[in-house]
Amino acid sequence: LLSFGPSFFTLIHTGIKGGKKQGMQVALGIFLSEMFVALLCFYGLSGFFTAPNFQVVFTGAAAVAILFLGVKSAFGKNHALPEIKVSASASVYRGFFLNIINPFVMLLWVSVIATLSVGHSTHTEPGKTMILIELISILVTLLALDLGKVYLSDYIGKKLSNGVYSLVNRYFGFILIAIGLYFAYHFVVLLSAWYATTSGLH
Repeated sequence: LLSFGPSFFTLIHTGIKGGKKQGMQVALGIFLSEMFVALLCFYGLSGFFTAPNFQVVFTGAAAVAILFLGVKSAFGKNHALPEIKVSASASVYRGFFLNIINPFVMLLWVSVIATLSVGHSTHTEPGKTMILIELISILVTLLALDLGKVYLSDYIGKKLSNGVYSLVNRYFGFILIAIGLYFAYHFVVLLSAWYATTSGLH
């Protein structure tokens, strides 16, 4: 369920408009960001990601960034999210950025690491190795699923007319706006909880 975030819709959109090559580059960026966050959690930064101060700031920044991209896509003159004809490195960066600004990705990997740790000792090398192997297996599976979405999107994109492309661009823009508003709502909730906690301390 958490995969239906900004990176998911950007991946589908890129596959439709930019084809398999650029879609795969975005998928690689998503994979790298997932691996980056997963390894940070594995090596002990999960407590930092779940800290109230970090969640408030990060969720607020994510809401602003996603709303900006959504408004640009839905109401911009070129109706693009973002411009599709870019370099490979830019496509990888786009996938990395749009995935890592989703605060739920970090919370997801914190829970995944906690689940994988059940039944394995985190204080021994064999236990850590087993957790790492399972973690890599999950990451590879996610990459395979994203590549499958790219191939399907590329197939759909070849069947669409130029007129439909404009509607698709606007559609994905409104989806990102909805996601940005959802993050903004969580930002308000987190900020209220954080304020109540700090006020109680005083």
